[in-house]
Amino acid sequence: MGNLNTWHQNHTQNLEGRLSNVQDWIAFLDVKGEDDDLLLEEIEELHSLSANLCSLSRINTSMQWQKSRLLWLKEGDANSKYFHCIMSYMRRPNSIFSLIVDGTTVEGQCGELTKPFSVEEVKKAIWDCDSFKSPGLDGVYMGFVKGFLSEFRYDFMRFIFYFHRNGKLSKGINNTFIALIPIVECPQRLNDFRPISMVGSLYKVLSKVLSNRL
Repeated sequence: MGNLNTWHQNHTQNLEGRLSNVQDWIAFLDVKGEDDDLLLEEIEELHSLSANLCSLSRINTSMQWQKSRLLWLKEGDANSKYFHCIMSYMRRPNSIFSLIVDGTTVEGQCGELTKPFSVEEVKKAIWDCDSFKSPGLDGVYMGFVKGFLSEFRYDFMRFIFYFHRNGKLSKGINNTFIALIPIVECPQRLNDFRPISMVGSLYKVLSKVLSNRL
């Protein structure tokens, strides 16, 4: 019992405060590294702090999970009134009961939102995209897709139908690539760049189809 108390004091006491201190110090070193080169000792300290942050985060996650299990056992089992209250509370913010369209409240449109996507909807989403934005030197811009849509239509619709039928994306389809755009003439630091996220055309078209329907 004494060993358990010692472990608790060394590893879990004031855990949130220790996490906050480590995060603040890492942030301080990151900001300092953007303005000037860090010393070797500071780089080693940054690596040590990062490892310590991962360790403390794992312990904190484990403790929170154990506390939630204790609360669950105390309040009731998986088919209790407590369980149904929690599920109803979690489901309520995700429910859409009505929409306001041009100042008019519209209800009972669930069927319209969940019906299969049409070729016209997909075509409109493609035409809403900028024709000349390209993900890189080897990328295919949307103007090319518009010009050869008759050849690409089957592949686009197969992807859209798969998403509608299964409710999930194909593996890797929503991967994004981070690019740094220089905002000054001679960039020297990270602050001299503006990061942007580049997504594939299929993911972009699907997001536009969903937003247009909604």
